[in-house]
Amino acid sequence: MLRRQASASVLLLAALIVVTGCSGGKPEAQEATGAASAEQPPALVKAAVIRQELVAPEFRAMGNVRPRHFSVVASGADGVVAEFPIEVGDFVRGGTLISKLRMESTELELLEQEAMVRAHEAELAELQTPRKEDVDEARARQQAMEVTFSNAQRRVDELRALSKRGAANPSEVKDAEDAFDAAQQNFVAAQAVFQKVASGAREEQKQQAAARLEAQRKHVEFLKSEREKRLTKAPFDGFVVQEHTYIGQWLSKGAPVLTLAKLDEVEVEVQIDQQYIDQVSPGRDVALKVQGTNGAAGEIREWSGHVATVVPRSNWEAGSRSFPVIIRIKNQFDQSATPPTPALREGMMAEASFRGRPVDAILVPKDSIVRTSRGSFVFIVNPATADKPLSVRQVMVTPGIGTGTWIQVAGETLAAGQQVVTEGAERLRAFQAVQIMTGEAPDKSQDGAAKQAG
Repeated sequence: MLRRQASASVLLLAALIVVTGCSGGKPEAQEATGAASAEQPPALVKAAVIRQELVAPEFRAMGNVRPRHFSVVASGADGVVAEFPIEVGDFVRGGTLISKLRMESTELELLEQEAMVRAHEAELAELQTPRKEDVDEARARQQAMEVTFSNAQRRVDELRALSKRGAANPSEVKDAEDAFDAAQQNFVAAQAVFQKVASGAREEQKQQAAARLEAQRKHVEFLKSEREKRLTKAPFDGFVVQEHTYIGQWLSKGAPVLTLAKLDEVEVEVQIDQQYIDQVSPGRDVALKVQGTNGAAGEIREWSGHVATVVPRSNWEAGSRSFPVIIRIKNQFDQSATPPTPALREGMMAEASFRGRPVDAILVPKDSIVRTSRGSFVFIVNPATADKPLSVRQVMVTPGIGTGTWIQVAGETLAAGQQVVTEGAERLRAFQAVQIMTGEAPDKSQDGAAKQAG
């Protein structure tokens, strides 16, 4: 029991000694820390001068190359494909035969109707120009009736003279007068027939025959156009990008034969965000970069196009606030190849670069901006005074347009000519003393080795 009490007394005495020692050393530690803080050197940083100048916003968008014009060429008639000399990838000139349907029945019907045209032509020619034989016959009949009429007139005159002297029978005179009247009428009729034959057919008959001939000719033209419908031809110069039929297949009227793309001029459709759409207008030049277009080795070739149209509607129902902008580019062809090879092909990816209207901007180096969850800020260098060294203050900024290694910022108390920290800003705090490095930072490892050698 006595041993336990003695041990407890010893432990209590030791605890009092430790507490007394710690409380006595605390002021000395605080003094050492304060001295170290007072002797801390200024932070080494690099700085640049803030600029104010006109800058134009630059923004980029991606799109795909597509033909400005393409056509799904269709069959103009029903029938079985007899010829199809085209393959995918072929270059065809406008008017080149693409496919041909069987047309035996069409050819036979066309021959029949052309024969009918010739028949109507002959009919009209007969009505317009009388035959010489018919005219001669009518003239001879007229002359014969004239002789008969003259003889009848002479016979009547003789009998009438004899009747006055009582030497002629009255019945003979009557018969002679009747024969004279008949001869006179026959002569008049022969004159009329001659005039009719000599002048040809009536005008109404000629018009009817001409109308029948014209109708027949139109029918032949219709059959020829129907025959042409069975010959499908390329509507323009272009490349065959898809086949839809082949020899032996039945094609209905309007069924697709192939798809033809015209690549003389191509389009690139890009989506421009709402904040930049007012910077894009039709007619403006656009620089584009397209890989795989015969550029130098390892380089992306640049192309120049122009804005054709700005579609004033976004796909807002799906949540998009981007507007379609269509850019047109003149394509180039390698004429040494057969067929000629286009540089820009459908489906290629293109990057379009736009420049907006210039604005007056405050510019700082991009490296000077410190981004945190609270926002972006920069450190502005406060000028030194007689009693204070160089120090920095923190200014919250809103980044804007970027141009190269510089960027537009908006913030309070920012002005051209001020110095902004570009290197070392991440470890700074507000109103901290700084020292601006004019050259390369010293190598601390070499400095420490020199001190140890000394």
